[in-house]
Amino acid sequence: MSDRRLPWTMLLLCLILSTPAHAGRLPDGGTARAGGSGIVAAWYEDPTSRYDHGILGDAIEAGTLVARDSKGNSHAIVLPESEVFEDITPRLADLDGDGNAEVIAIRSSLSAGASLAIYGLRDGKLQMVAATPFIGRAHRWICPAGIADFDGDGRVEIALVATPHIGGTLEFWRLRGSGLSRIAALGGFSNHTIGSRNLAEAATGDVDGDGVPELVLPDATRTSLAAVALQGSRAIILDKQPLGGTATGSIRLDGANAQVDTSAGRRRITFAVPRR
Repeated sequence: MSDRRLPWTMLLLCLILSTPAHAGRLPDGGTARAGGSGIVAAWYEDPTSRYDHGILGDAIEAGTLVARDSKGNSHAIVLPESEVFEDITPRLADLDGDGNAEVIAIRSSLSAGASLAIYGLRDGKLQMVAATPFIGRAHRWICPAGIADFDGDGRVEIALVATPHIGGTLEFWRLRGSGLSRIAALGGFSNHTIGSRNLAEAATGDVDGDGVPELVLPDATRTSLAAVALQGSRAIILDKQPLGGTATGSIRLDGANAQVDTSAGRRRITFAVPRR
């Protein structure tokens, strides 16, 4: 009798061993939400340890992006074994002005580093619409800083910092058709601390009162806050204020006034910019 049961026991063992060890959602990952008749929610699934970077404080990244549309249908992007989503929560924003949200994600190659990838519903399927080039080297990352119409022309830009831990470069990108175009770049910024789960160390708001949002974020030393404006094809520092410590948390912005936690305690600063 035991001999007849042995094959079933072995089959059950094989099924258990073939089940992914980290099936389900990304630990600590959140769900992004939006209105409209397209994508209304997005999150990451299939945690994996296949990328040994660990810039977000653990060895687990995501292998799958899931989006739900307004009809309740779920759509998924499953990355190849050579890539991961090196992110915590995706972002949703209408980048092409059609009234429906696209998904903005950090996609990393195990050999070529990070890229900003845009996904959208096309012909009823979730597809990659556009992406920035991979940085070109493993263990190099990007951190989104803000999504807004930073130059007041009615089109939305994405601000990100490339390599925020090693002399980061602030870049502004815009979706144009099936591609992303870099509008402007400026060196010397950092909006993330190595090992931190906080991807919100920058803030967007109207600092100078002209009705167009600016971006506020730490400089590369994280000892000052800068207010940056996008003017045409140039990123301009409107003002830079010392913190008296190292920035350690999220920035709270109200007009020209900013608050941020630092190594020396909470700091409040006011940007010296002419109010318009």
